[in-house]
Amino acid sequence: MTMTQRRTRRGTTLTANPSQGVRVHRSAALRRTAAGRYALPLTVQHNGQALGPTVLILTHAEAVQMRAELDRLLDESPAHPGGSDG
Repeated sequence: MTMTQRRTRRGTTLTANPSQGVRVHRSAALRRTAAGRYALPLTVQHNGQALGPTVLILTHAEAVQMRAELDRLLDESPAHPGGSDG
């Protein structure tokens, strides 16, 4: 299940409904830029409508920090057989 954030009058809530709120999906494989940074292609959607592509650019230090955070979260989470959603 992929979580989505949507804004309400009282703040931001999370929903698993793919047709509500803003969603960001990974759209292609991670790659290196000409400057040696890491580029993660993404697609942004709002309420089920595609807004367009974007790219998250990370320095080496940012990529290392993200990897450490992902490793920590994956180690804390029970295995999810049958899917890659969290």
